[in-house]
Amino acid sequence: MIISHKYKFIFIHCRKVAGSSIKNTLWPYLGNDDIVIGSLDEVLKNGHELNRKAKKTLCHPRALNVTRKAFLEKMRNGNTKRYRNLVNTAVKAKYKKSLFKNPVHSPAEAVRRYFPYEWDNYYKFCFVRNPFDQALSEYFYQVRSLDGDVTFSYFLKAMAGEVNDPKIVPHGLKSNWPLFTCGDELAVDYVGKYESIEEGFKLVCQHLGIPCQDRLMKEKKAKRDKGEISSWYGEDDIQRVRSIYADEIRFFGY
Repeated sequence: MIISHKYKFIFIHCRKVAGSSIKNTLWPYLGNDDIVIGSLDEVLKNGHELNRKAKKTLCHPRALNVTRKAFLEKMRNGNTKRYRNLVNTAVKAKYKKSLFKNPVHSPAEAVRRYFPYEWDNYYKFCFVRNPFDQALSEYFYQVRSLDGDVTFSYFLKAMAGEVNDPKIVPHGLKSNWPLFTCGDELAVDYVGKYESIEEGFKLVCQHLGIPCQDRLMKEKKAKRDKGEISSWYGEDDIQRVRSIYADEIRFFGY
Protein backbone atom coordinates (compact mmCIF):
# COMPACT_ATOMS: atom_id res chain seq x y z
CA MET A 1 0.00 0.00 0.00
CA ILE A 2 1.06 3.59 -0.59
CA ILE A 3 -0.21 6.69 1.19
CA SER A 4 1.25 9.59 -0.78
CA HIS A 5 0.94 13.01 0.86
CA LYS A 6 2.96 14.54 -1.98
CA TYR A 7 0.47 13.51 -4.67
CA LYS A 8 -2.54 12.93 -2.40
CA PHE A 9 -3.38 9.35 -3.30
CA ILE A 10 -3.85 5.95 -1.70
CA PHE A 11 -2.76 2.94 -3.69
CA ILE A 12 -4.50 -0.25 -2.58
CA HIS A 13 -2.17 -3.19 -3.17
CA CYS A 14 -4.35 -6.13 -4.25
CA ARG A 15 -2.90 -9.62 -4.21
CA LYS A 16 -1.10 -10.83 -7.37
CA VAL A 17 -1.92 -7.74 -9.44
CA ALA A 18 1.59 -6.27 -9.98
CA GLY A 19 1.45 -4.20 -6.78
CA SER A 20 5.19 -4.54 -6.19
CA SER A 21 5.87 -3.36 -9.74
CA ILE A 22 3.67 -0.29 -9.20
CA LYS A 23 5.39 0.58 -5.91
CA ASN A 24 8.87 0.23 -7.36
CA THR A 25 8.00 2.26 -10.45
CA LEU A 26 6.50 5.05 -8.33
CA TRP A 27 9.18 5.06 -5.63
CA PRO A 28 11.53 7.62 -7.25
CA TYR A 29 8.65 10.12 -7.51
CA LEU A 30 7.34 9.80 -3.95
CA GLY A 31 7.97 12.30 -1.17
CA ASN A 32 10.04 11.89 1.97
CA ASP A 33 6.94 11.61 4.15
CA ASP A 34 5.02 9.21 1.91
CA ILE A 35 4.18 5.83 3.42
CA VAL A 36 4.97 2.59 1.60
CA ILE A 37 4.03 -0.70 3.25
CA GLY A 38 5.49 -3.77 1.59
CA SER A 39 7.88 -4.25 -1.34
CA LEU A 40 10.66 -2.29 0.38
CA ASP A 41 12.96 -5.27 -0.13
CA GLU A 42 12.59 -4.77 -3.89
CA VAL A 43 13.06 -1.00 -3.49
CA LEU A 44 16.41 -1.63 -1.80
CA LYS A 45 17.33 -4.33 -4.30
CA ASN A 46 16.79 -1.83 -7.12
CA GLY A 47 19.37 0.51 -5.61
CA HIS A 48 17.07 3.07 -4.00
CA GLU A 49 17.47 4.59 -0.55
CA LEU A 50 14.70 4.47 2.04
CA ASN A 51 12.84 7.74 2.44
CA ARG A 52 12.58 9.64 5.73
CA LYS A 53 9.24 8.07 6.68
CA ALA A 54 10.51 4.52 6.21
CA LYS A 55 13.63 5.24 8.30
CA LYS A 56 11.47 6.72 11.04
CA THR A 57 9.17 3.70 10.93
CA LEU A 58 12.14 1.39 11.52
CA CYS A 59 12.56 3.06 14.93
CA HIS A 60 8.96 2.38 16.01
CA PRO A 61 8.75 0.16 19.14
CA ARG A 62 6.90 -2.59 17.25
CA ALA A 63 9.60 -2.61 14.56
CA LEU A 64 12.75 -2.30 16.68
CA ASN A 65 13.45 -5.99 17.28
CA VAL A 66 13.45 -6.74 13.57
CA THR A 67 15.28 -3.48 12.79
CA ARG A 68 18.15 -4.51 15.06
CA LYS A 69 18.49 -7.79 13.21
CA ALA A 70 18.47 -5.92 9.89
CA PHE A 71 21.24 -3.53 10.94
CA LEU A 72 23.36 -6.38 12.29
CA GLU A 73 22.94 -8.25 9.02
CA LYS A 74 23.96 -5.18 7.01
CA MET A 75 27.00 -4.53 9.19
CA ARG A 76 28.19 -8.11 8.83
CA ASN A 77 27.25 -8.94 5.26
CA GLY A 78 26.13 -5.78 3.46
CA ASN A 79 23.00 -5.29 1.37
CA THR A 80 21.96 -8.94 1.37
CA LYS A 81 18.59 -10.43 0.55
CA ARG A 82 18.13 -11.21 4.26
CA TYR A 83 18.82 -7.58 5.20
CA ARG A 84 16.32 -6.31 2.64
CA ASN A 85 13.66 -8.77 3.78
CA LEU A 86 14.19 -7.79 7.42
CA VAL A 87 13.75 -4.10 6.60
CA ASN A 88 10.53 -4.89 4.77
CA THR A 89 9.32 -7.01 7.70
CA ALA A 90 10.19 -4.31 10.25
CA VAL A 91 8.12 -1.67 8.45
CA LYS A 92 5.17 -4.05 8.17
CA ALA A 93 5.47 -4.84 11.89
CA LYS A 94 4.73 -1.22 12.77
CA TYR A 95 1.34 -1.36 11.04
CA LYS A 96 0.21 -4.89 11.90
CA LYS A 97 -1.68 -3.97 15.05
CA SER A 98 -3.49 -1.04 13.44
CA LEU A 99 -4.19 -2.17 9.89
CA PHE A 100 -4.15 -5.95 9.47
CA LYS A 101 -2.01 -9.00 10.17
CA ASN A 102 -0.81 -8.64 6.59
CA PRO A 103 -0.77 -4.81 6.36
CA VAL A 104 0.42 -4.82 2.75
CA HIS A 105 -3.06 -6.04 1.84
CA SER A 106 -5.17 -4.14 4.36
CA PRO A 107 -8.98 -4.12 4.13
CA ALA A 108 -10.43 -0.77 3.07
CA GLU A 109 -12.33 -0.49 6.35
CA ALA A 110 -9.06 -0.65 8.31
CA VAL A 111 -7.32 1.88 6.08
CA ARG A 112 -10.28 4.26 6.38
CA ARG A 113 -10.24 3.91 10.16
CA TYR A 114 -6.46 4.41 10.53
CA PHE A 115 -6.09 7.16 7.91
CA PRO A 116 -9.48 8.95 8.05
CA TYR A 117 -8.34 12.29 6.62
CA GLU A 118 -6.42 10.72 3.77
CA TRP A 119 -9.26 8.31 3.02
CA ASP A 120 -11.78 11.13 2.74
CA ASN A 121 -9.57 13.52 0.76
CA TYR A 122 -7.09 11.49 -1.32
CA TYR A 123 -7.60 9.76 -4.66
CA LYS A 124 -7.87 6.00 -4.12
CA PHE A 125 -7.04 3.43 -6.79
CA CYS A 126 -6.25 -0.24 -7.27
CA PHE A 127 -5.99 -2.89 -9.96
CA VAL A 128 -7.81 -6.22 -10.18
CA ARG A 129 -7.18 -9.40 -12.13
CA ASN A 130 -9.21 -12.15 -13.74
CA PRO A 131 -9.68 -14.54 -10.78
CA PHE A 132 -8.90 -17.61 -12.88
CA ASP A 133 -5.54 -16.12 -13.80
CA GLN A 134 -5.04 -14.73 -10.29
CA ALA A 135 -5.62 -18.13 -8.70
CA LEU A 136 -2.90 -19.65 -10.88
CA SER A 137 -0.49 -16.85 -10.03
CA GLU A 138 -1.26 -17.29 -6.34
CA TYR A 139 -0.69 -21.03 -6.67
CA PHE A 140 2.78 -20.66 -8.20
CA TYR A 141 3.73 -18.03 -5.64
CA GLN A 142 2.54 -19.94 -2.57
CA VAL A 143 4.06 -23.32 -3.47
CA ARG A 144 7.37 -22.01 -4.86
CA SER A 145 9.40 -23.01 -1.79
CA LEU A 146 7.57 -26.16 -0.70
CA ASP A 147 9.08 -29.61 -0.85
CA GLY A 148 7.13 -32.14 -2.86
CA ASP A 149 4.45 -31.69 -5.45
CA VAL A 150 1.32 -29.70 -4.66
CA THR A 151 -1.23 -29.87 -7.43
CA PHE A 152 -3.30 -26.88 -8.45
CA SER A 153 -6.48 -28.73 -7.52
CA TYR A 154 -5.15 -29.45 -4.03
CA PHE A 155 -4.16 -25.78 -3.64
CA LEU A 156 -7.70 -24.68 -4.55
CA LYS A 157 -9.15 -27.19 -2.08
CA ALA A 158 -7.01 -25.60 0.65
CA MET A 159 -8.09 -22.12 -0.44
CA ALA A 160 -11.73 -23.20 -0.37
CA GLY A 161 -11.35 -24.77 3.10
CA GLU A 162 -11.95 -28.32 1.91
CA VAL A 163 -8.59 -29.40 3.34
CA ASN A 164 -6.67 -27.86 6.21
CA ASP A 165 -3.21 -26.97 4.94
CA PRO A 166 -2.18 -23.49 6.18
CA LYS A 167 1.29 -23.83 4.62
CA ILE A 168 -0.11 -23.13 1.16
CA VAL A 169 -2.88 -20.65 1.95
CA PRO A 170 -2.04 -16.93 1.59
CA HIS A 171 -1.35 -15.06 4.81
CA GLY A 172 -4.37 -12.84 5.29
CA LEU A 173 -7.31 -12.44 2.95
CA LYS A 174 -7.78 -14.82 0.04
CA SER A 175 -10.00 -12.51 -1.98
CA ASN A 176 -9.14 -8.92 -2.89
CA TRP A 177 -12.77 -7.81 -2.55
CA PRO A 178 -12.46 -6.47 1.05
CA LEU A 179 -9.40 -4.42 0.06
CA PHE A 180 -11.32 -1.94 -2.05
CA THR A 181 -14.88 -2.15 -0.68
CA CYS A 182 -16.59 -0.92 2.46
CA GLY A 183 -19.91 -2.43 3.47
CA ASP A 184 -19.77 -4.51 0.29
CA GLU A 185 -19.76 -1.31 -1.80
CA LEU A 186 -16.95 -0.06 -4.02
CA ALA A 187 -14.92 2.45 -1.97
CA VAL A 188 -12.16 3.59 -4.35
CA ASP A 189 -12.13 6.14 -7.16
CA TYR A 190 -10.55 3.99 -9.85
CA VAL A 191 -10.23 0.25 -10.45
CA GLY A 192 -7.94 -0.73 -13.30
CA LYS A 193 -7.64 -4.14 -14.91
CA TYR A 194 -4.45 -6.19 -14.85
CA GLU A 195 -5.11 -7.13 -18.45
CA SER A 196 -4.54 -3.48 -19.47
CA ILE A 197 -2.43 -2.36 -16.52
CA GLU A 198 0.09 -0.28 -18.47
CA GLU A 199 -2.67 1.90 -19.91
CA GLY A 200 -4.46 2.14 -16.57
CA PHE A 201 -1.29 3.02 -14.71
CA LYS A 202 -0.50 5.77 -17.22
CA LEU A 203 -3.99 7.24 -16.79
CA VAL A 204 -3.61 7.29 -13.01
CA CYS A 205 -0.22 9.03 -13.21
CA GLN A 206 -1.63 11.62 -15.60
CA HIS A 207 -4.63 12.23 -13.34
CA LEU A 208 -2.40 12.72 -10.27
CA GLY A 209 0.25 14.76 -12.04
CA ILE A 210 2.99 12.21 -11.41
CA PRO A 211 5.69 12.78 -14.07
CA CYS A 212 6.21 9.06 -14.56
CA GLN A 213 7.08 8.08 -18.11
CA ASP A 214 8.47 4.68 -17.12
CA ARG A 215 6.97 1.37 -18.02
CA LEU A 216 6.07 -0.73 -14.99
CA MET A 217 9.06 -2.50 -13.49
CA LYS A 218 8.69 -6.27 -13.41
CA GLU A 219 8.94 -7.70 -9.92
CA LYS A 220 8.34 -11.19 -8.54
CA LYS A 221 7.98 -12.70 -11.99
CA ALA A 222 7.76 -16.44 -11.39
CA LYS A 223 9.64 -18.76 -13.69
CA ARG A 224 6.84 -20.87 -15.06
CA ASP A 225 4.96 -21.75 -18.18
CA LYS A 226 1.24 -21.60 -17.50
CA GLY A 227 0.26 -22.26 -21.08
CA GLU A 228 -3.45 -21.89 -21.70
CA ILE A 229 -5.18 -21.03 -18.43
CA SER A 230 -8.13 -23.26 -19.28
CA SER A 231 -5.83 -26.29 -19.44
CA TRP A 232 -5.31 -26.09 -15.67
CA TYR A 233 -8.98 -26.25 -14.80
CA GLY A 234 -11.33 -29.14 -14.29
CA GLU A 235 -15.00 -28.48 -13.60
CA ASP A 236 -14.56 -28.77 -9.83
CA ASP A 237 -11.64 -26.30 -9.92
CA ILE A 238 -13.75 -23.80 -11.85
CA GLN A 239 -16.46 -23.98 -9.22
CA ARG A 240 -13.93 -23.51 -6.40
CA VAL A 241 -12.58 -20.33 -8.00
CA ARG A 242 -16.13 -19.10 -8.57
CA SER A 243 -16.76 -19.61 -4.86
CA ILE A 244 -13.48 -18.11 -3.54
CA TYR A 245 -13.66 -15.03 -5.76
CA ALA A 246 -17.45 -14.79 -6.05
CA ASP A 247 -17.68 -11.06 -5.39
CA GLU A 248 -15.05 -10.05 -7.96
CA ILE A 249 -16.56 -12.34 -10.59
CA ARG A 250 -20.03 -10.92 -9.97
CA PHE A 251 -19.00 -7.25 -9.86
CA PHE A 252 -16.50 -7.17 -12.73
CA GLY A 253 -18.18 -9.76 -14.92
CA TYR A 254 -15.24 -12.17 -15.18
